[in-house]
This record gives sequence, C-alpha cells and structure tokens, in this order.
Amino acid sequence: MARSFWGNSSFMHAFSPSRGASGGIMIIWDVDLISQNRVSIHDGFVAIEVVWVPSGILVNFIVVYAHQGISNKRLFWNEIYNYISNSAGECIVMGDFNEVRDESERLGLIFNMSSARVFNDFINSLDLFDVPLGGPRFTWSDKWGSKFSKLDRFLVMEGFLDSFPHLSAMVLEKNIPDHRPILLLEHRVDYGPTPFHLFHSWFDMEGFENIVWETWATKMVEMELTNPWVIFKKKLQLLKSNLREWNSNHRVMAGSKRKNLQDFLESIDNRLMEDEGSAYLREQRVSLLKEMSDLDHLDLVQKAKIQWGHRRGRDL
Repeated sequence: MARSFWGNSSFMHAFSPSRGASGGIMIIWDVDLISQNRVSIHDGFVAIEVVWVPSGILVNFIVVYAHQGISNKRLFWNEIYNYISNSAGECIVMGDFNEVRDESERLGLIFNMSSARVFNDFINSLDLFDVPLGGPRFTWSDKWGSKFSKLDRFLVMEGFLDSFPHLSAMVLEKNIPDHRPILLLEHRVDYGPTPFHLFHSWFDMEGFENIVWETWATKMVEMELTNPWVIFKKKLQLLKSNLREWNSNHRVMAGSKRKNLQDFLESIDNRLMEDEGSAYLREQRVSLLKEMSDLDHLDLVQKAKIQWGHRRGRDL
C-alpha cells in the first residue's frame, strides 16, 4: 500500500492502525533525504526523529489525528507537549487537529471557545508558528457543503524556520474526500542584492511604477541641496517611506479583494453542491481559484520574507 502511494521503492514508512473506519495514520519518507533515528507510535499521533540529510539537522516530524471532546483533547495536547519537551532537534507538527483557533476558522458549526483556548494555549506554550495556508480558507467540509472548518495545518518551531526559511503552504483541491490535502514546500526566490527589501512581485502591481517615478521626480529644495550624493540618499529615504505606505495600502485592498473572491467562490460551491451547476459556473470557479492562487502566492512570498526578517532582527 505504501509503495502504491509513493511510486518507487526508495522509501520507508511508519503507521498507527485505524480503529474501525477512521483513526489511522501513515508516514512515508524518502530515504535519500531522511535518515531515520527512531519511530514513536502513540494514540493519535506518530512521530519520527530523523536527520535531514542535505543539511544534517535533527528534525522530529509529528503527524496527528486529534481526538474528539475537550477533555480528550486536553490530554492529547499534553502528550504531544511532553514528547516535544523531551525531544532534541527541531519539531514540525502536522495533520488533522480536529480543532480551530478562532471563530473565523469555522462556518456552519458551533464555535467552542473553551476548546479553542486550550488548543491555542498548547501552541503558545511551545512557541509554535502556524504556517499561513494559501488557497481556500477551509480544509474540511461535509458532503452537503453546509459546514466548513480549518482543521488541518502545519505548526513549526522557530528553529525549523531558521533551517527552512522559504516555507510556504497551500490548500489543494478536495475532490471526493472530506478533507482537502495541504502541501508544505520550500520555495526559494532570488531577490538579488538590493539596498533595502524590495520584492520582485511589486513590479507587477498597479501603482508601483508611478510611485517610483513620482518620488524620483521630487525636487529636494530643503537646505538648497546641491551635492548629488546627498540628493540621492534623500530621495532613496523618501522612496523607502513612500513604498512602505503604498505596500500597506495595497495589502489592505488585496485582502478585501481576496475576501470578495472567497465569498463568490463559496456561493458557486453551494450552487454546484445543490446540482444547480453549469459549465459556465465551473469555468468561473476555475478562473476564481487561479486568481486567488496568484494573490496568495504574492502574499505568501512577502509574508515569508517579512516574518523571517523580523525573527532575525532585520529592519525593514
């Protein structure tokens, strides 16, 4: 079964058997990239301690299928907490957490604030970073399309981000299963040597070129400046300030645009689930997903650079 998933024989795997029709967990890894130290099978999660061969760092991959019920979850989070606290190396926790962090991550279901608070306390107690997910807002839905939740995610330690600074994550198409698959990858982008953080993606955004031209055309009249190098430095400082303000405004507009696209997509999904679909609606849906993916890609690239930069004390 594992070989049928993987496609070749260059792998190892570990699993926790299912209970009835649900509850099973399987991890498969590439032996050319991962050197296994130990495997730990627990009730609700499987953990492997490995050496990441390309860099030689020690990593714990923890795949979860969380329990139901707040009391069971509290015990479950404590068990993972104890495992991580007693482990060497960096940790990444991934899978179906059966829980949301706030009310915005649930639609059509009752939000349990107490259960969410316990989950957030678990995340905060270990200083885990919740990797932002691009794509659709929710990772689970019922077959009627009336209930939605963000149950699946990647939680990583800060040291993991230092070793893999170009992480991004994307929610993929769902098809038949009730959970959407989510993909974590490291996407390196070479921005080249620049005097300050200037994103290549800005060149394709509306208004960027005008900001640069208008700033550079500004006359530096204060103190009757005549030295070309002083004028250059002053204009560069002004350009930095104007670009920060422009980028902030653009992100607000992009967020509003993505919200409108998401609402439109959900309305189309509801119509498709009610058998009111047509070829035109399906074409619209594909076009919306492409537009959202383009927005998410730009946003994830910038978030990754900004957040990693802040963590390393760099001043934007």
